[in-house]
Amino acid sequence: MKREEFYIINSNTPVIITQVQSQVSHIGLLIHTGSRDDTLETSGRMHMIEHMLFKGTKKRSYLQLLDYIESVGGDINAYTSKEETCIYISIHNEYVERAIDVLSDIFYSTVFTKQELDKEKEVVIDEIQSYKDSPQENIFDEFEEKLFAPHELSWNILGNETTIENLTVENLTDIYNKQYVSHNSIISYVGGVNSKKIKKLTQSFFEEEKKSKDCTSTHKRTTFLHSNLFSEKSNRQTYQAHCMLGTSAPSMHNSLKTAMILLNNLLGGSCFNSQLNLLLREEHGLTYNIESNYTAYTDTGIFSIYFGTDVSKIEQCKNLLFEKFKKIRAVGIRSSLLEMYKKQLIGQFALSFDNHVAYMISNAKSYMNYKHVDTYNESVKKIQNITNQNIIELATQVLHPDTLSELIYV
Repeated sequence: MKREEFYIINSNTPVIITQVQSQVSHIGLLIHTGSRDDTLETSGRMHMIEHMLFKGTKKRSYLQLLDYIESVGGDINAYTSKEETCIYISIHNEYVERAIDVLSDIFYSTVFTKQELDKEKEVVIDEIQSYKDSPQENIFDEFEEKLFAPHELSWNILGNETTIENLTVENLTDIYNKQYVSHNSIISYVGGVNSKKIKKLTQSFFEEEKKSKDCTSTHKRTTFLHSNLFSEKSNRQTYQAHCMLGTSAPSMHNSLKTAMILLNNLLGGSCFNSQLNLLLREEHGLTYNIESNYTAYTDTGIFSIYFGTDVSKIEQCKNLLFEKFKKIRAVGIRSSLLEMYKKQLIGQFALSFDNHVAYMISNAKSYMNYKHVDTYNESVKKIQNITNQNIIELATQVLHPDTLSELIYV
């Protein structure tokens, strides 16, 4: 795998190119704005803009926009998080110019109309309601809202029915003109087309520097200071209990971030040999699904543990977890096991390079947050340098009953 050096177009926009042996090109436009950059009164607006980006531009209708990509087998998609928005396209190398053309068109010329907005409001409200119908998904959002309230990180990415109903074309145009600008964006490419061609195409289609316009209703990020501690039970009349424990965790700029990734992975990562899966599912048969999750933001993070179990087994599960946490806080992880989990994480990281879409997005996010993208060897070295003392230090912070909040659906 060959990574080209970064370069800047239109004086402001970084472009990252990774050339691989593939018949497919993946290119994304990452905008450094997410739900935390909105206002409380217009929460959900950033996500709505993401939807509306596909509804037409000054030179293409909704159908023309999609057909230009999909008629040659390409795929166009997007997502909104709390700190960024990304539009990305996967397409055969032969048609990579189409992908760059469409991303440029969306970036410079999206048109917001009341007719399309009214239709999309119904779609997003249906999306919100579908999450409410799924307790296993809804509990994650509600937990994070309670943990971070009233800070902007507590705002739901989708918004709520009221804020969505109240959105106007002016609301969307306002923030689009403010945030979707050259100095706030990054282009990332992974694919089989040579770097000279990608450089030429991006320079051509993104030549114009798009500058920010005055915005009447934007929100300036505020630094996160502290999380809330709570213990709540909600009657959802579900078949089984859905339980979540969690607390704030290291930010993406914290020196213990990589160690936190490892701790999360060994506790409740995707593999069946994670410590909590072995404990609650394999050893005691108390749950079908237990997992842990760690998300790092620029100024804080969140670590959580989710499990589903019979209502009568909740306390038994918690007692077993707290006993495990106590041991980790006291002595960490034995040396041989720690080395095994390091190798596991390195192996998972190596496999992730084969997911070129995820790799493309990861490059853009890394540059957005660090102005640097680690090489494979740099990433491996960070994992190898994690010590048992790092694990104990983190466990003291995130695995102590006095710092763990809980939310239970029964």
